[in-house]
Amino acid sequence: MGVFRRRRRRWLSALIVVLALIVAVLAYGYAETYWIQVKEYTLADPDVPAAFDGTRIALLADIHHGQFLSQDRVASLVERVNALEPDLIVLGGDYVYGDIDYADSCFAELRHLRAPLGCFAVLGNHDYGDYKRAAGGPAPVIRAIDEAGITLLREDALWIESGGQRIRLGGVSDYQVDRPRIDPVLEGTSEDDLVLLISHNPDFAEELPADAVDLVLAGHTHGGQVTVLGLWAPYIPSEYGQKYRTGMVVTEKTTVIISNGIGTSTVPPIRLLARPEIVVITLENGTAGDATP
Repeated sequence: MGVFRRRRRRWLSALIVVLALIVAVLAYGYAETYWIQVKEYTLADPDVPAAFDGTRIALLADIHHGQFLSQDRVASLVERVNALEPDLIVLGGDYVYGDIDYADSCFAELRHLRAPLGCFAVLGNHDYGDYKRAAGGPAPVIRAIDEAGITLLREDALWIESGGQRIRLGGVSDYQVDRPRIDPVLEGTSEDDLVLLISHNPDFAEELPADAVDLVLAGHTHGGQVTVLGLWAPYIPSEYGQKYRTGMVVTEKTTVIISNGIGTSTVPPIRLLARPEIVVITLENGTAGDATP
C-alpha cells in the first residue's frame, strides 16, 4: 500500500510539473503576441535612383484584426508606425481574421497612416472571406481600403516619383486563393528600373521571371508563429517548407523579405519565438542584390 501511495505521489508531482510548464508556455506565448519588434533591412542596389537613396519603406502584414486583436491595438500599431516616419508604407494583406466585417474597424485606424510617398495595399487570403465562397468575396475589404484613401494594387503598378526620378511599385492578388499576374506590374519597365512587388504570399516569388523584380515584400507565414528556438516551425503555410518562413531570402530570381506579421491565426492566440514585427527597409544605391538586416 505504501509503495502504491509513493508511486501515485510521484505521478501526481510529475503531472503538476507538466501542467505548470504548459501554462507557462501558453502564458509566454500569449504575451509574445503583444511584443512587437521593429526589424530593419537595407537593400543596396545600383537601380536605386539617387533621389530614393535613403528612402525608408515600412511593411505591415497579417494584422488579423478580429476577436483576438482589438481595434485599440490597431490604433496603437498605427501610432508606432507613424512615429518611425517612413517615406512609404506598404500593407501586405490579411487585415482581418474570422470575419471580413472587421475590415471597417481595421481601416478606420489604418486610414491614419502617414507617409509622404503614400500608402499602398494588397489583399491576403483571409481578406477574401471564406476563400471567395462568401457573397461578394473580398468586396467589403476592398471598399474599406478605398474609403481609407489607401491605394489597392491588384495586378497593378505605378511609378513613384521623387526629385525627377522614379521607382516602380506593384502588387498582386493572393497567390493561395486568386490568380496573381506579374505582366501588368512589369509593363513599361526596363532592367535599369528599381521594381518592388507586394505579394501577400512569398511563394509567388517562385513564379517571377529572373531579375525582373528587385524586391518582393511579403507576409503570410507569421514567421512560423510557433517555432522551435526561433529556428524551425512545425507548420508553415508555404509550398516550400522553411524557405520563406521569415526574414530576407535571396533567390536566383529576386530578393524576398518576409515579415512575421502582427496578428495570429491560432486558438488560443500565441506566438513562440516568432515575435510580431514592423519591417523597415532602407533603399541604398549600391551593389546589386545586397540586402542586410
